[in-house]
Amino acid sequence: MSRAGFDVAVVGAGVIGSAIAYECARRGARVVLLDRDQPGQHASGAAAGMLAPCSEAHEAGPFLDMARESLRIWPEFAAAVQEAAGEDPELHLDGLLRVALDSADAETIHARLRWQHDQGIDDGQWVDAPTAHDIEPALHADVAGAAWYPGEGHVHSRHAVHAMAAAATARGAELRTHAQVAAPTATGLELNDGTRIDADRIILAAGAWLGAIAAHFGAALPVRPVHGQLLALTGLPRTPRRVLYAGPKGYVVARQDGTVLAGATEEDRGFDATPSPQVAQSLRQTADRLLDGAAQAAAETQSWAGLRPAAPDRLPLLGALPGDPTGRVIVAGAHYRNGVLLAPATARGIADLALDGRTPNGWQAFDPRRFG
Repeated sequence: MSRAGFDVAVVGAGVIGSAIAYECARRGARVVLLDRDQPGQHASGAAAGMLAPCSEAHEAGPFLDMARESLRIWPEFAAAVQEAAGEDPELHLDGLLRVALDSADAETIHARLRWQHDQGIDDGQWVDAPTAHDIEPALHADVAGAAWYPGEGHVHSRHAVHAMAAAATARGAELRTHAQVAAPTATGLELNDGTRIDADRIILAAGAWLGAIAAHFGAALPVRPVHGQLLALTGLPRTPRRVLYAGPKGYVVARQDGTVLAGATEEDRGFDATPSPQVAQSLRQTADRLLDGAAQAAAETQSWAGLRPAAPDRLPLLGALPGDPTGRVIVAGAHYRNGVLLAPATARGIADLALDGRTPNGWQAFDPRRFG
């Protein structure tokens, strides 16, 4: 690749863009990482950092394969990022309990375990209520049992993004904040302030703004923002070591400093990222239902929201920008609620594609051209 300008320009410094910038820089590419604000300021900073492929995937297929592979990569990836950046992503793979709050939940979880086992995926197993309490003493007493996934867990999403961006710069990448793309050029792209960036490859990883950025390049990508809200609680009598996940009814996860996150919601509110007091109250009820003693605790709370980038089928968009005549522009986005989970596998695959022209196996399902 030409060394005039940059080999790779990554647009968007959320968890996906920062991971890609780090991986490309680690491989020796000359990288510039551009963000309209600051790294991790939007969806990545408002995520609980769940690493739960067997709960996020509803069927076997390319998404579950990629999610499980990314979980496998996470420990090595986090260690390398921490070594390069000197910042701890706070990765914890202490296990996840998919909790059945009632008998109907239990039937649903048993069905999920059956299809996973039928596909040769033995990551999880059913445990009764007493065993679930032994695994996680902070779990509420009134549950019907749980599926135990000992290899899953979570990472501190905001710390992880900052560590990835710092690791990228430590490996030679250039980070430019408050840098908004205005238009493509023959040799790269132009920013709103008139600055021109020359790059052999341009990677669009702009989260909820991916569609708007792609439009500058003449492409229509069906990506929309999905409002997701979290509640942070401090001062609870017990903090769980494991992730407690009750499917669509919500989850709780504790960070290293003892803060407990309760999440998460989904609303179609456009680009409005304002948290709702009513939603915060609902999330507090989620924590009360999952955690022993939470309902009686006078915990301090703080709520915030982010905009998850979603395609119509809720699968990522990974590959060449549709209709790009230059073949230089690559899409890496629409990870919906799984950007943190999928970041390492996405980074490696996009680096393969951008630097070596290799499309990872199974990524045909994520081709941005699937929407015509």
